[in-house]
Amino acid sequence: MGGFNKKITGILNELDLEYEFVPSMLERPISSNGCWTLNLPNISAEQWKKPNFRLVLHAQDFCNYYNNESCLELFEIENYYNLEAHHKIVFIHWDHDLRNKYQGLINCVEFPSHSWELVESLKAQYSKWKSVYTKSKKQYNFLCLNGYPRRHRNQVYDLLKDVKFGFITHRKYNDYVKAPYAKYDFDNVANFIKLKALYKSARASIITESIYSDGPGIITEKTLLAIAAKHPFMCIGHRNIHSEIAERGFENYDDVFDLDYDVIDSDFRLDAAIELNLETLTSTNFNVDAAKEKTERNYDFLMNDYMQSIEDRARDQLTKIIV
Repeated sequence: MGGFNKKITGILNELDLEYEFVPSMLERPISSNGCWTLNLPNISAEQWKKPNFRLVLHAQDFCNYYNNESCLELFEIENYYNLEAHHKIVFIHWDHDLRNKYQGLINCVEFPSHSWELVESLKAQYSKWKSVYTKSKKQYNFLCLNGYPRRHRNQVYDLLKDVKFGFITHRKYNDYVKAPYAKYDFDNVANFIKLKALYKSARASIITESIYSDGPGIITEKTLLAIAAKHPFMCIGHRNIHSEIAERGFENYDDVFDLDYDVIDSDFRLDAAIELNLETLTSTNFNVDAAKEKTERNYDFLMNDYMQSIEDRARDQLTKIIV
């Protein structure tokens, strides 16, 4: 597992570059201004002068923003290196809308390594989790997993905790006793296997994603594992997350859920998501059979084409930068 470094350096080598690669530039602690501590190498003037030289920085986690617009990590990189060097820096990132927000000279390339390596691991451990989508009696209309505490997850839990026909976890108030969050580790597929019975018991998923904002965000294992479980899903995350899901090759479940809330400002988006869908989620006739073909297509794309699509996007973006 963990084949990202080999994959991205392979793509860089295709472009006949001389480069210095920082595989994990984000370090703890988070500084007082909300930015990661950055692992930035010193590059000699001689290296910068070489026409084919590039400094390649991999941001292995999500970035932080000022007013949902300015990436703090890119701002720090700009301040660390001379302006003349900015066009020779490649910033490999996860945040899906960052390329559209950033207006500087540093070259941004989207490659969500976390997602790529998740699918790599799903394929390797397929025999351990494949029964997650076998036909079984469903106990719940929906599943809503809330692990690491975040404000929007607390709010969703408060809104749904008394709703019938759903299973809503919360680390403090309603942990899943068969796989408590305190025993999770960084192997998301291992965690998925522990939660297999819970996924099997539900017809659909409400995803409380990692980022809830009006700025750039990420699509994480929370959404991708619902796809692996063949669950129709709705996401409560950053604004326009469903549009970004579609742009990356998946289909949304607007035939099951009302996803109009996706474009609403964050002050109102969460409440609107629940309000627009509560009747559906609590229906005794909640049926996702109409979405069955879509869940199969999404699953097939995840397992067979998603990794390649990530690689192709990054290769295309890099090629346009270098030529």
